[in-house]
Amino acid sequence: MSPLCVPRRQGKTINTARRTTLAVATSAALALTGIAACGTVENLSAAQKIQKAADKLGEQHSLTVEFGLDADPKVLRRASQSDDPEDALSPTAAKAVGKLRISFSVEASKPLAEARDKDIKSFAFSVGSGKGAELLDVRMVDKTLYLRADVDAFGKTFDTPMPGADELPPEMGPLKDLFAGKWVKTDTSALEELGAGADASGKKSGADKLDSKTQRKLKTDLKSILARRVTFTDKGEKDGTDHILAKAPARALLTDILGAVEDVSDKVPAWRMRGMPTEKDLKDVPNSKLGVDFALKDGTLSGVTFDAAQLAEPGDPVKKGDKFDVVLRFDEPGKITAPAGARELPQGKKGTIFGMDPGLLLGGGPADVDALSKADPGAESPLDEDGFANDPLFRKEFEKQLRKEMDKQFGADWENGPMGDEIEKQIQEQLKLQFGDKAAAKG
Repeated sequence: MSPLCVPRRQGKTINTARRTTLAVATSAALALTGIAACGTVENLSAAQKIQKAADKLGEQHSLTVEFGLDADPKVLRRASQSDDPEDALSPTAAKAVGKLRISFSVEASKPLAEARDKDIKSFAFSVGSGKGAELLDVRMVDKTLYLRADVDAFGKTFDTPMPGADELPPEMGPLKDLFAGKWVKTDTSALEELGAGADASGKKSGADKLDSKTQRKLKTDLKSILARRVTFTDKGEKDGTDHILAKAPARALLTDILGAVEDVSDKVPAWRMRGMPTEKDLKDVPNSKLGVDFALKDGTLSGVTFDAAQLAEPGDPVKKGDKFDVVLRFDEPGKITAPAGARELPQGKKGTIFGMDPGLLLGGGPADVDALSKADPGAESPLDEDGFANDPLFRKEFEKQLRKEMDKQFGADWENGPMGDEIEKQIQEQLKLQFGDKAAAKG
């Protein structure tokens, strides 16, 4: 199981409507940063400050962008308990989720505003909580990819059982180091061989990018929307940081932005449009004015904060005034370096990442590597909403943990006891409920 998957019992914090509202409102609010950087809001002096501050980020050769939460654990617990008491976040998990951070750093040979893929010298991606150690690390330095995932630490941080590296099946072989929190490495050509960025014919394609005419139209439309819907107010300086508040009627702004994107949708690959909110989704968004705080340090954009508690309505577990901030932070990274002692993963058979056949890795037959390399990256996944229903490795681990639980409750020899048949029947029913009509494999 990926250390990034949301635990089944720790995955909810707000109800479905609130999740949809938060997702679309936050995304649009944070997108104002890029819009300002494109020079589309020059009609107000406060907006001009944001534009210039964002432009400064583009002048840098390196940047760290961190997405995170700054939320009161008690608020998260209260919200998760209202969804489903059985799925409520534990105090430990709520504390970790409340300080969740996802960070991306990049170094380029050119200013970032001008840099293209070939100009990227190194990058780093990490996931963690608060000031604790990183739970997932990915780095690319000198065309070598480095990875580390501490599954055990992830489980303890988010208070959820996770299979240890020693529990992984033998066929996972060299990947055990990866999930044990040790660094592993491979040449980035292993990724390129999977056809990253290729079209259906297997050739590199630039079709993902909007043409200049379409870009100009979209920017012009967004400029008109912002001029009509958004107000910018200079809130002055606090602790050496300037703050500017942008406010807009959420539903009206999002509806206008969605319309502008749909107007150019025929120029965008269909798979890029998947997951976009619909007009039905936007009905859950309040039409009251929502604010986004832009922080400027020494004239450079340093943060964007959206108070998600603004979405609260009467009767909601999250109340207005609760601490529930969604934050985007910008900073210059330290030097991105290659970690010492990383174990080299085998390249093996051409076309298989790390030299390991993905089909055999999951306990099935050999995979069609050519088909995988040419697959549409936006194609519908065969997995269900939980993401793992058709994953043999996940199913095997799920059944293993289920039987362990029976051992704890009824003793290790329950299969030979008077309740053995009934317990086995319950296990089969649970597996059928979870995975459908597939036959369960004992052991």
